[in-house]
Amino acid sequence: MLQSMAGSHIFELRTYHAAPGKFDALTARFRDHVDAIFKKHDMNAIGYWTPQDNPEDILIYILEHNSRADADKNWAAFLADEEWKKVRAESEVNGPLAAKIDSVFMNPTDFSKLK
Repeated sequence: MLQSMAGSHIFELRTYHAAPGKFDALTARFRDHVDAIFKKHDMNAIGYWTPQDNPEDILIYILEHNSRADADKNWAAFLADEEWKKVRAESEVNGPLAAKIDSVFMNPTDFSKLK
């Protein structure tokens, strides 16, 4: 297994599987609120994507973190953030927007352009 390289960052690949009929609301929540709240908690979103196949069901994004410990600390702060709690509650008044969320933490290789 590769170990994180000194001076490099780690990356988190997150895949959100939208609940039926909730994809537009899910992407709007990220566009209008979540990205700004991420920034408040030192969470750098590299980008957001939808797959070419089944684009109305899946939202994919990558976060950059200084370390796994920082990722854990920043996620805890994000989840405790009052603005996030309000946004989540308002956006999920008719049920959760995501049916499933996958998260994978990744170390850059020695030949990766992102480190």
